[in-house]
Amino acid sequence: MWIAAYSNAPDAFLPQYADGSWGYYAPNQGKAENSVRTLAISGVQYRTTTRLNTNFTLDQDLEKLVKGLNFRATIALDNSFLEGDRGVNDLYNDNQQKWIDPVTGLETYKNSYDNNNRFDFQEGIKWTSAPGTVLDYASYRKLFYQFQLNYKVNLADRHDVTAMALFNRNENATGSEIPHYREDWVFRTTYAFDNKYMLEYNGAYNGSEKFSKENRFAFFSSGGLGWIISKESFMESIPYLDLLKLRASYGEIGDDNVNGRWLYLDQWSYGGQARLGLSGEAAPQSPYVYYREASVGNDQVQWEKVKKVNFGFDYGFFNGFLEGNVDFFKDTRTDVLITDRAIPSYFGTAAPVANLGKVENKGYEIEVRLNHQFGQNLRLWSNFNLTHAKNKILAADDAQLLPDYQKRAGKQIGQAYSYVRNGYYNSWDEVYGSTQHNTNDNQKLPGNYNIVDYNGDGIIDSYDNIPYGFSGAPQNTYHATLGFQWKGLSGFVQFYGVNNVTRQVVLTSLSSQNHVVYDEGSYWSRDNTNPDAPMPRWLSTPSEYNRANQYMFDGSYVRLKNAELAYTFNAISSPWIGKLGFESLRLYMNGNNLWLWTDMPDDRESNFAGTGWASQGAYPTVKRYNLGLNLTF
Repeated sequence: MWIAAYSNAPDAFLPQYADGSWGYYAPNQGKAENSVRTLAISGVQYRTTTRLNTNFTLDQDLEKLVKGLNFRATIALDNSFLEGDRGVNDLYNDNQQKWIDPVTGLETYKNSYDNNNRFDFQEGIKWTSAPGTVLDYASYRKLFYQFQLNYKVNLADRHDVTAMALFNRNENATGSEIPHYREDWVFRTTYAFDNKYMLEYNGAYNGSEKFSKENRFAFFSSGGLGWIISKESFMESIPYLDLLKLRASYGEIGDDNVNGRWLYLDQWSYGGQARLGLSGEAAPQSPYVYYREASVGNDQVQWEKVKKVNFGFDYGFFNGFLEGNVDFFKDTRTDVLITDRAIPSYFGTAAPVANLGKVENKGYEIEVRLNHQFGQNLRLWSNFNLTHAKNKILAADDAQLLPDYQKRAGKQIGQAYSYVRNGYYNSWDEVYGSTQHNTNDNQKLPGNYNIVDYNGDGIIDSYDNIPYGFSGAPQNTYHATLGFQWKGLSGFVQFYGVNNVTRQVVLTSLSSQNHVVYDEGSYWSRDNTNPDAPMPRWLSTPSEYNRANQYMFDGSYVRLKNAELAYTFNAISSPWIGKLGFESLRLYMNGNNLWLWTDMPDDRESNFAGTGWASQGAYPTVKRYNLGLNLTF
């Protein structure tokens, strides 16, 4: 229903007319939905989820056998059932709808007669009660069990040693599917000397039913080092230094979250009959239904692997006034499953997936925390955070003869693509002399964008759709919180921002001859050949890429994400609180998404469906205000 806020023209209809008829848009019902009618006549469906969760834990101290040894076992059984379709069914609850032509005033009724008896349409209440049913396809069951040994000991007050060994198995299924299985054998060891030098090593032998027997299990390990320099004797001469810790880690992890379950098996489907005749639609068919190979498996499909490197340090100065941390990271993901393979069409079917991809992600994160107490009553504090993360596809099984701009390798994940423009057609001479469009070329007019023929082949087509801007995931995110506390009064504001991000927001004026016009700035005319937007179109149907990159926006923004002001009364400073039987009373008012600074045409952040078209149900970010109190007894 939210689509109506974007696409309904103000003169399409009234939600409901004086005679009780509901409004509808007769020229094109799909371009104007009566949300008020939908809410008024719709039924009600209740969905009830019943969950049964059990968790049994055994925790056994084995100190009598080995000092510092502990055993822990867990078994969990979870089940959930979903009941749906209970409530009021409105399937046959039709009613009269009317449209009044704003030009002629002619009334058009949607239901002129009853489809069942051909008499005049009689509006009736045809709601029916629905008893509800258990939706077997949504029933969920899970069995999880885990056994864990923990060891922890301190030797000579300077050596801290810990070790952990763990086994777990997870079985789960939804509906009637074959259960999913996952098994993990894990160990972890740590050593610290004098609480200054730290060493850690981890290993995991993971198994997943998504891979063949030969590739089902794989071993992954990681290690890390730490050094608290501020505890060294040569650092004692720096009185303002509270903490300085260096740390580094390197390791490899596995990922079985792949798109598909039986990728290592050939899959066959049942259905269809062979045609026995040589030609013609009426040729006889074989009486035997055949099996056919629906997809080709690849028994070499295996775990995706990620090598992770991290270097960082933690710091603290001036007795807690300044604290924070800095991290540099690099992840290299190999054996990424590729589904869109560079296989020629004469292969005969979709190519099997294969571990041929490689992706790199690297960046840094900086956090700064400030905290200062002024006297006994006033405290000011703030947190600042910056994260920069940039990924790059290193290999994607691209066809070798593709030009670089059409290959996925070398681009970001989710790289935005667009046709680009080079000014406008400002005269008919420029239109006639322009590069030909491969579709609807005769619909070009002065005032349209001049689309760039990127590959220079003399025609505008899909090969001129090129990488544009960034991806939909920001490379940089910023976070800042500023707060204070003075006696019982406290408050804070929180800002959040991103940049290096491209978003497509499609708000088309006069689409399908609908009287909806968005604020797009100035339009092209003979007197304004450098406008903000091209000349609007009414009935003509230009090529799909006629708008070029008009709807591609710099998605950077700074948002006032949260703000709060509160006052706390306690029994010490306010004795009347104790007389009422309370330990404290806190009054507050706050808000979310209060303000936005951006070049995007509306406030939707990343809450959009599909590729950003309003017709796909874009939903804007919600602004909220809250007023409340907290009581402590």
